[in-house]
Amino acid sequence: MSRPPADAAALALALDRNGDEPLAAQMTRQLRALILGGRLRDRARLPSSRTLAIDLGVSRATIVEAFEQLASEGFVEGRRGAGVFVSPGLVGAAERRAASAPSPAARRPVAIRPFELGAVDPDLAPFGEFSKLLRNHWRRPSPALLGRVDGFGWPELRAAVARHLEEWRGFVCDAERIVVTAGSADAMGLLARLVLTVGDAAVVEDPGYGALRAVLLDHGARLLPVQVDAEGLDPRALPDARLALTTPSRQFPLGGTMPVARRLELIDWAERQDALVVEDDFDSEYRYVGAPLPALASLDGSERVAYLGSFSKALFSSLRLGFVVLPARLVEPARVLLQRRATPASLIAQPALAELIRSGHYAQHIRRSRRVYARRLAALNRASRGWEDVFVLKPTDAGLHVVADLSPDFSDREVRAALAQAGVTVGALSDYYLGRPRRPALLLNFAAFTEHEIVAGVARMGAALRAMMSPNNGDAD
Repeated sequence: MSRPPADAAALALALDRNGDEPLAAQMTRQLRALILGGRLRDRARLPSSRTLAIDLGVSRATIVEAFEQLASEGFVEGRRGAGVFVSPGLVGAAERRAASAPSPAARRPVAIRPFELGAVDPDLAPFGEFSKLLRNHWRRPSPALLGRVDGFGWPELRAAVARHLEEWRGFVCDAERIVVTAGSADAMGLLARLVLTVGDAAVVEDPGYGALRAVLLDHGARLLPVQVDAEGLDPRALPDARLALTTPSRQFPLGGTMPVARRLELIDWAERQDALVVEDDFDSEYRYVGAPLPALASLDGSERVAYLGSFSKALFSSLRLGFVVLPARLVEPARVLLQRRATPASLIAQPALAELIRSGHYAQHIRRSRRVYARRLAALNRASRGWEDVFVLKPTDAGLHVVADLSPDFSDREVRAALAQAGVTVGALSDYYLGRPRRPALLLNFAAFTEHEIVAGVARMGAALRAMMSPNNGDAD
C-alpha cells in the first residue's frame, strides 16, 4: 500500500547523527521547510510519533520534542485522539513569496539595443537544420559518442573544419593539427600553456581584444602593447617576445588589414625570436567586397603561426565552440597536455556542427548572412549622412562593426553613458587600449539589427550627441 502524501513527504527527512545539531532540532528545521515549501499540505495529518521513530531510527522522545517545538511556533496543531496536523494557512508561503517577484528563470532577457557589440541576429541562424542534426545524432548516439573522446575534439568536426579552411581561407592543413575548443579564450589558454612561462613577454595590439589579453595575463605573461596603424601591426616595431597576438585579416577593433609584405615580415620576426604568432581570425568570412583574404597561417612555411577560429560570430554566441590550428611542432606537446587536462569544449554540439559544415548548410548560411549584413552596413552608412558634425563613420567593407570617430572634445566613455540613457548601446574605443587612447571613437555593431532599427538608432545617437554639444546643455531655464 502506498503512503499518504504527508507520510511520503516526511520520508524526505534525513537526520545526521554525526552532526553538531541535535536530532530534534534537525527534524524541526526540515519539517518547517516542508510545510513552508508546500510539500506538506494544509491540515495534512503528520505520521505518528511511533511511525516516524521507526522510520528514522530515533526515539519517540526526539519526535515528540520536534512536534512540540513546531506547535509552539504555530506550524502544527495537535488534536486529542486524532494526531498532529499542519496548521492552516501556512502551506506554500515560500512559494507565494517567490511568486511575488519574478524568478531569474522567469525574467525575460534584456533585449539587445543598437549598436551592441558582440550581438548576432538569431533570426538568421540555421536553428531548424541544426536542431534536426542534434536530434539525429543524440536520439540514438553511436558508441563513439558515449566513449572516451579524443582530447582534440570530434574527429569528423576537425576534418570538416580543415575542408572549410581550405575552401574559404586558402589554408591547407591536416585535421590532426586542429583542436576543438570552447571558444577563442580557451584556445588562447592552451597556446599560453604550451609556449609561455611566467614572466615571458607577449606582444599585443594596442588597441586590441581585451579578453585574449586577459588570458595571457592569467598565465603570467608580461604584455608589450604595440600601437597599430591603418595596416594593423607593424613587424618593424616589435620588441623581443615569445608570442605575438594579432588580428591580420581585420584588426580588432580598428578594422585595418595587414598587407602581405607585413605578414611575411611578421613570420620572419617569429623565426628570429623563436616565437609563436597567434592569428585571431574572428570574423574573416564577412567581407562584402571581393573574396576573404588568405589567412596569415597559409603563408607560414616555418610553422610559426597558430590560427584561432570561432563559430560564435557566424552562428550564435552561446554555441561556445571554436578551434585552433597548431603548428606541427606543438601537436604532440598539446596532446600530452590535454591528456592531463581535458578540453572544456562540449561534445554535444560537435557532431551536428560537423554535419552542418559537411552538408554545405554552414557555407550557405554564411553567404546568406553576408548578403544581409552588407545591406545593413549600407543602411548604416546612409543613415549616418548628415550627422558628420557629431560623428564620422570610418569606411569599411568587412566585419560586423564600424568605428565612428568623435570630436576630440568628446570623451567616448562619457558619450557611451549618455547614449545608454538615449536607448543606444555602443562600445568606447578607449576601453580597448592598454596605453593612452589616441582618439575618441565609438564601436557600432550593425549585424544584429534590422535596417529600421539601424536608422532609428542612428537618429537617437545623433540627436543625443548634438544635445551634448549644445552650449546650453545642462543649463537651467
